[in-house]
Amino acid sequence: MKTVLFFTDMHAGVHATEYAGVCDRARHYGWRVVEIEYARTDRPAEEFIEEWDPCGVIVECGNMIGEVNVPAYTSVPAVFIDPRLPAGQAGRLFTVEQDAAALAALAYRELSAIGPAIFGFVGWCGRQIWSERRQAAFAEILRRHGAPPLQTFDTPWSRTDLLSFRRHLARWLARLPRPCAILAANDETAERVAEACTQSGLACPDDVAIIGADNDSVRCENHDPQLSSIASDYLNVGRLAADLLAGQLHRGAKPAPRTVTFGPTEIVRRDSTRTLQTRDPTIQAALRKIARGACEGLTAADILAGIPCSRRLAEQRFRAAVGHSIGEEIMNVRLARVRKMLADPSLPIARIAPACGWETDSFLKRVFKRHTGLTMREWRDRLAAH
Repeated sequence: MKTVLFFTDMHAGVHATEYAGVCDRARHYGWRVVEIEYARTDRPAEEFIEEWDPCGVIVECGNMIGEVNVPAYTSVPAVFIDPRLPAGQAGRLFTVEQDAAALAALAYRELSAIGPAIFGFVGWCGRQIWSERRQAAFAEILRRHGAPPLQTFDTPWSRTDLLSFRRHLARWLARLPRPCAILAANDETAERVAEACTQSGLACPDDVAIIGADNDSVRCENHDPQLSSIASDYLNVGRLAADLLAGQLHRGAKPAPRTVTFGPTEIVRRDSTRTLQTRDPTIQAALRKIARGACEGLTAADILAGIPCSRRLAEQRFRAAVGHSIGEEIMNVRLARVRKMLADPSLPIARIAPACGWETDSFLKRVFKRHTGLTMREWRDRLAAH
């Protein structure tokens, strides 16, 4: 069996999902995948390549500080995910890169609806390329739309001293015109922004609206307020990287180096960008209850029972705050879970309905087809094709 090395800084966050995507495609290609966490070793990449004698390598570069040491990896066919390349290397390597412009466009669409006085960006610690690209793309889309120049939090920070980071961030936020709208580099950064708002006495989202990226549902849904985020399919990123590598390994093939991009899939809207509903704390509580219980069999009647007014008035209050009915909100949460589960090709489709709040598989299939125009199998096949 051929061996492929997957180099990553650590098996965590989106990188773990990318690794899972590589492993998914490796089953098709007949590879064994060995993960090398370069943050946990002092050994150079060349030693691992010499030791394992792989047929190829995939290098997750997103958290590398500085440029990729390209010669360390190119003794064998290689694919690089989100690299910062040395001068002259662009277009000469096989890469998978995020479409930062598409992510910034979604963020602008969500945040501009609030009508902010200013837009801000809080980047990740260090000089990670993915954070810099998101910042640059967001600044560019503001320029194209004639919005005020992007305000950026430029104070260096470290995850080893989050208390200082929060204090500096709170002072920066307090100086911004309000209401302001913040794109955070990722969901962990968004969480820090929300904590700094609390420290400064700023209301989220009335004073400061926040959206993160990557949709870490555990982090986003267990914060108060719950955090809106932009989701991307990182499982498919791993698949794309594996397919690029497989193209190089095909007998007799000499494909030209190329870059494949991946974009965001959707905005997952939660409390931190919902301005109308925060004026009604009862509706805010209802939305949180739906987010946490929709897939456990929660019904509209359960929500109505917690709103101290007539059923008709409760529905009107909910629709005015959110833009659609309680039943539609429950349905949206359930379908979002269905789409997430369909992205895992190893999960039998028959197991999805009970995990998402539906009593029967047949009913879910009808609902899914009505909302998406595709069967669940067609949806999964389309994900695999991309």
